[in-house]
Amino acid sequence: MDSDTNVGGYVGFFIAFALVLIILYTLFFKLIRVVRRTEVMIIERYGKYHRTLTPGINLLAPFIDSPRVVNWRYAEVVGNRQVVRKMITDRIDLREHVIDCTKQRVISRDLVEIEIDAILYFQILDPKQAVFSIQNLPDALELLTQASTRNIIAQLTLDDTFSSRELINRQLKQQIESDCNRWGVVVHRCEIFNINPPGDIKQAMEIQITEERERRATVLIADGRRESMIVRSRGSAAKIVLDAEGRKVSQLQQAKGNAEAKKLLAKAEARSITAIREAINVVGVKATDYLLTIQYLRSLINSFNSKKGSLCVLIPQTILENISQIGIKK
Repeated sequence: MDSDTNVGGYVGFFIAFALVLIILYTLFFKLIRVVRRTEVMIIERYGKYHRTLTPGINLLAPFIDSPRVVNWRYAEVVGNRQVVRKMITDRIDLREHVIDCTKQRVISRDLVEIEIDAILYFQILDPKQAVFSIQNLPDALELLTQASTRNIIAQLTLDDTFSSRELINRQLKQQIESDCNRWGVVVHRCEIFNINPPGDIKQAMEIQITEERERRATVLIADGRRESMIVRSRGSAAKIVLDAEGRKVSQLQQAKGNAEAKKLLAKAEARSITAIREAINVVGVKATDYLLTIQYLRSLINSFNSKKGSLCVLIPQTILENISQIGIKK
């Protein structure tokens, strides 16, 4: 009887000890919640929103308070590929998040099917709205981004899609901001990550780019030759002008020099004639007769020197009279 009593006492003790452990576990892990920095928790009481737990140690009312869980996902690299993991958590991270939207096929305005994906950077500003306004926030943001991207690309041609990424990013951000504001989320940036056209279109684009580069090279070479010819012709024209200016200046200087020389020679001759006339007038001979006779005699001497041999000369009577007169006077 005593042994049965002892066994019953031990069983009761272990049961009481287990109840105490359960109560302590419940109090510590269920009623005491430690919230880390940049995280919050949404607490419901009787299924209704009660309060938002901030970073630090927080106490919950037993059996009536419970944290609201949300669907979330994150990406991790496994091997050489990126894998998206989904989870259910009661913590809401207030830091900036990034969602790599799944690649999708869209059709441009010129009916070209291209593969495109986008990256979305967002941050939760109102955890209450993010929990109660949408059932699965990451999936909703991805689907909203994909639908908005499809609408924007449908209004652009293939060439505009490649050359207007900034415009697409800006329009995409503007279109999803209104819905994101309703969910307590702010979008910081939307970025088109990849644009992949079909293989045949890509090959045609490469050929087009090659031809365009060759055309530009030909145009540049032709422009260079044209500019070279223009510069050379301008140089030749400038050279001709400068040569003409040089010849003109040279001729002007030469003409001025000849004119000055003739003036000086004329002045010298005038002074010589004046001196001769004064000297001859003293002895009674006309200056004109004297000069005419001297000039004639010089011509005879030059003719005699240029022609070797006998020379028959006819002297006018007037010259003979002048020579005789000059000789008598002397």
